[in-house]
Amino acid sequence: MRTPTAALIVVGNEVLSAKVRDENGPWAADRFRRIGVRLTALLTLPDEIELLAEAVARERVRADWLFTAGGVGPTHDDVTLAAVARALSRPVVRHPGLVEAIRVSHRRWWAGAEAPEASLRMADVPEGTRLAGDPGYPILAVENVVMLPGVPRFFRAQLERFTADLVAAPFQLAEVFVSVGEDQLAPILDRLAAQHPAVEIGSYPRFDDADHRVKVTLESKDRAGVEAGLRALLAALPGGVLVRVQGP
Repeated sequence: MRTPTAALIVVGNEVLSAKVRDENGPWAADRFRRIGVRLTALLTLPDEIELLAEAVARERVRADWLFTAGGVGPTHDDVTLAAVARALSRPVVRHPGLVEAIRVSHRRWWAGAEAPEASLRMADVPEGTRLAGDPGYPILAVENVVMLPGVPRFFRAQLERFTADLVAAPFQLAEVFVSVGEDQLAPILDRLAAQHPAVEIGSYPRFDDADHRVKVTLESKDRAGVEAGLRALLAALPGGVLVRVQGP
């Protein structure tokens, strides 16, 4: 089974200036891995239409799905929808279904008051945008670009809802913790990578008081391949350096 791919663009000057800590990127990376989707890119960009449009046009052809997080609100710095429209060479139009959803939501949250024009600007989307998920708070998608809110609570809910149909075979992961440095592991890992090309091998050193110096990971959707690579690694390690093994 082919592994689906996704890319994520986190949008916001507030993230790049550290006024707000990005919660969406790390959470999405974990979510994609858990459902068997390979994340090909995770970018953080400012609220600038040209930069966003360029990134959307580039990344959406490299992945099955491109998700954006943030920049879909009613204020002057919410430019994601316009940037996606530019990247896809589509005009921005007001979506009647989204207008109605905004009006209903506004009445519910504001004691029956009608939505002002500023709120209705959130219904100005790339032409051809389709609404998915909850009709009361729909997900916006056009071609293979999915435009999600930046508020973590809403981002997570909409991403989970949209990706429910993207679930694929899970990744298999083995972790090996050793008490020697990467300099001693490098020749072993070079051979391992050559002998098991279908297994992704990573090496992550520690320089603190942890019980290990390096964590080696072996990952693939092929469980048998991970197990074979793990056996080969354990057989090649010098005596007395193994701290523990986890998985697959």
